[in-house]
Amino acid sequence: MNEETLFDPRGAADDLFNARRSLEPCEPVAGKYEIDMLEQAYTVQEELIKRFHYAGSKAVGWKLGLTDPKAQEQMALQTPLFGRLLEGWRYNNGAAIPTDQLISPRVEGELAFFFTAAITDPEIDESALLANIGKVMPALEICDSAFAGWPRSLFDAVADNLSSGFYVLGEPLDNIGDLDFASVTMQLYRNGERVVEGDASKCMGSPLKACLWLARELIERGTPIQAGDLVLSGSLGPMQAVGQGDEIRLDLGSFGDLHCRFE
Repeated sequence: MNEETLFDPRGAADDLFNARRSLEPCEPVAGKYEIDMLEQAYTVQEELIKRFHYAGSKAVGWKLGLTDPKAQEQMALQTPLFGRLLEGWRYNNGAAIPTDQLISPRVEGELAFFFTAAITDPEIDESALLANIGKVMPALEICDSAFAGWPRSLFDAVADNLSSGFYVLGEPLDNIGDLDFASVTMQLYRNGERVVEGDASKCMGSPLKACLWLARELIERGTPIQAGDLVLSGSLGPMQAVGQGDEIRLDLGSFGDLHCRFE
């Protein structure tokens, strides 16, 4: 490969896909394939999702990351990041999570939003967005990485579908139009011990506001949210490592709770 063709999104996606399928971590792709712009990393992400699709896993929604404004500032960014959710990655409340299907899992507490209609208005506001949301649920994102030691750069993380893995959904909430999304708090317990606390300030001040940003961003990119899409709105607190034998409980107060175990 010569210098003029060193940026090779297909080659980078192959490395990532093979690592994910074999559960054998790969080396960072950003340096190897000269991924030095965010849009290049998203191009690799798109190629990676195509490989999952060809293997039988279609995209069923989106996930937000880096929704903490302080973290964005540290990374010299002004917006969050996003990745895709794939069919077959979903687990329900109380599930046993197969640890042997993950490389290096970590968990985050979030809210999940299920959309009943496509979002195509680039000037949509929070009220109109909420009117097109059919369900809101507590969610535990089980992040994972194709890289040994997790990504060492922002570009590696985005290329690797923003370190996506599985996710667990709790029971849908009632009367979602009455919810104050800016008031949500989060407590995460591992084996009965509280290990993480957080709140909406870590998610752009409100998970609904984070979803609004994503909806507008995807419209601008020509890939709007569709009816039936699920969106994980971003972490409400720091990520926590987990392993085989761990029991996890997520408590979002009035926004519900869920639990799972890693086997």
